Amino acid sequence: IEAAVVVPQGYYLRLLGQPGPDLQVIVDGSRARTAPVVLQGLSQAAAKMAAAQSGAPTPQPQVTYMYAGPQFKAIDYFAPTFIVFFAFFFVYLLTAIGFLRERSYGTLERLSASPLTKAEMVLGYMVGYSIFALAQAAIILLFTVYVIGIHYAGNLLMVFLIVAALTVGAVNMGIFLSTFAKTELQAVQFIPIVITPQGLLSGIFWPIPDMHVVFQWFSHIMPLTYANFAMQEVMVKGKGILDAIVAADI
Repeated sequence: IEAAVVVPQGYYLRLLGQPGPDLQVIVDGSRARTAPVVLQGLSQAAAKMAAAQSGAPTPQPQVTYMYAGPQFKAIDYFAPTFIVFFAFFFVYLLTAIGFLRERSYGTLERLSASPLTKAEMVLGYMVGYSIFALAQAAIILLFTVYVIGIHYAGNLLMVFLIVAALTVGAVNMGIFLSTFAKTELQAVQFIPIVITPQGLLSGIFWPIPDMHVVFQWFSHIMPLTYANFAMQEVMVKGKGILDAIVAADI
């Protein structure tokens, strides 16, 4: 349920041109297209009813938003999903190509001859790349909020926590997939296999429930999907880490 229309008692008086209560519209507000579609439909219906009642004035409904509000534009709804997508995309590129160069330049072989264990080597690479990945994610987030100037409802630190969790996963994915590539071109060629499906099926461009059921199965095994869910809950609905839905998505 994305919206509810409440017809108050005595509303017919407005259609007769007399003082009376207005229509009340309660909008969920978590999706960009809900309010305009509902209000357009109500305006058309009210205009027809008013025309049938000797040209009575068309009443204007009172709109109440559960989340977000009339100040939220289309870019404010798309910004949370694009933040995590670009953070995931750029961090993967940084890690995959960077780790590939480590192998190409012989750094990994020299570390193998050191007293370090394999676990220490993996942890060291993961922490090292994660520091740069978090810095990159912070730049993307701060640019979106303070330069583009989007509206958001939740805690910005909570938003960074979600992006940080995703970027750490992207670092590990980049390290893993780079082991199957021998050149930088091969590392980049993993993008249509790994990044593009997540961008198309994670709810960025169209709602997941509207997809074919097979694509819905794929979308629910992709990390970007849950990052999008969590970001929408925090940035649009203003929820926090204690909310069960946000915690489950993280």
